[in-house]
Amino acid sequence: MSDVLSPIAGRPRTGMLLYGLAALLALFEIVVLWVALHPQVDADYRAYFLDQTITCLPQPVSGAYQLGQAISFTSENSGPAKTLRVCGWDGPAGDGLHSVGTRSLLRFALPDAHGQLRLTLEMAAIAVDGHPQQRVGISVNGIAFADITILAGETRTITALVPPEAYDINPQQLDVALDLPDAVKMNPIDIETRWRAIKLISGRLGL
Repeated sequence: MSDVLSPIAGRPRTGMLLYGLAALLALFEIVVLWVALHPQVDADYRAYFLDQTITCLPQPVSGAYQLGQAISFTSENSGPAKTLRVCGWDGPAGDGLHSVGTRSLLRFALPDAHGQLRLTLEMAAIAVDGHPQQRVGISVNGIAFADITILAGETRTITALVPPEAYDINPQQLDVALDLPDAVKMNPIDIETRWRAIKLISGRLGL
């Protein structure tokens, strides 16, 4: 004769099961909260999305470029420029590639053999009331390249030799960073990643 479990006798086992499920659920929520507070992401992702300390999230562009080629960043002939745009750009438009945020990046892939290269960038500062100028700090592979000030509405061309130590840092590519401390909020609701500063018109890297 088999024993029949009465409803009363089954309650302790059912209760223990419910307590176990509740404990597992609580543990799952703790794990989810911990992951949310300590996500395993790379430094750029964390700085852009979580800490919001940068306005330019690097994208995996190739930087493919024919050394010595003059590149247009306007909408008329912007095809070759697509592989150079890392982040911090909007457009292109007829008057150039608009910077967005407080930093914009370009990438130039380098051939295996080359001499000391000269970088040329043509850019114009936006014209907005109350903002008479835009400062632009340019670095190459993290090495200071130039610091210029462009008056509102003015177009300037900067040309200089790439610092030799930039090749020591990365002999295969040059990452050109434009830091824009005077970037302007164009609309009251604009977040920092949409602020404007300069329009990049053309560029060239060559001997």
